[in-house]
Amino acid sequence: MISFVVLTIGSKPEKLARCIRSIKSNFNSNELYEIILVGNNIPPIELGGVRVVEDLEKKEFLGARKNIGTENSCGDILVHCDDDIIFPSSWFHNFNMFNEEWEIMGNKVLLPDGGRYWDRSIYFPKHHMVDYDFYSDDVTFYQSGAFSICKKSLLNKIRWSDDIPFYAMSKGFEYNEDVEFSIRLKSAGIKISFDKNNTVWHDDDSYLSNGFTCNKRQNQDDLKTKCLKFIIDSNI
Repeated sequence: MISFVVLTIGSKPEKLARCIRSIKSNFNSNELYEIILVGNNIPPIELGGVRVVEDLEKKEFLGARKNIGTENSCGDILVHCDDDIIFPSSWFHNFNMFNEEWEIMGNKVLLPDGGRYWDRSIYFPKHHMVDYDFYSDDVTFYQSGAFSICKKSLLNKIRWSDDIPFYAMSKGFEYNEDVEFSIRLKSAGIKISFDKNNTVWHDDDSYLSNGFTCNKRQNQDDLKTKCLKFIIDSNI
């Protein structure tokens, strides 16, 4: 079974609903997957088949919420994602086509206009995205916290940090939670794998990417993206 742990603060109910529908569009049987929603201010949307774990204490700590979702999961594979991630209906099929050994893995994460959202990156000497074929054993390579796929056997050994807050570096911490987690994975000899043939979408057109970095658009009047490259299935 594959467990999808979706993190939310309840501020984007339409996007959360679309995220959940997109996950469900990949499966014909409920026996293959489960969806666990971890967060606070859970909006009154249709949550059929979704388990809700309400957490009021750790809303500033993304790693802690991922650990809460993992502890409440039944699957041997965990997908952790933000509540504005969209899964194409081909995602699970493509996931099963990946034939390399892996313990933690990333996919392409694309913005509505087709730009990249921190899907394959290094944090030193300058934080930037790298080519999809970049050498994954580089010590500065990290797995983005916005979307990741982990085997539960790995997470039983190496947990996300419970104590690193959202936007940690802006609050005086040395690293954000995803970089800190990746450093510990590297120290344990764990390879961070990547499937460049599979894609999820970050449903947020307030970001603009140049393929090297990704930041909030400076021109907020340009928020409505004219060319949406992701295709929303009719049932999503």
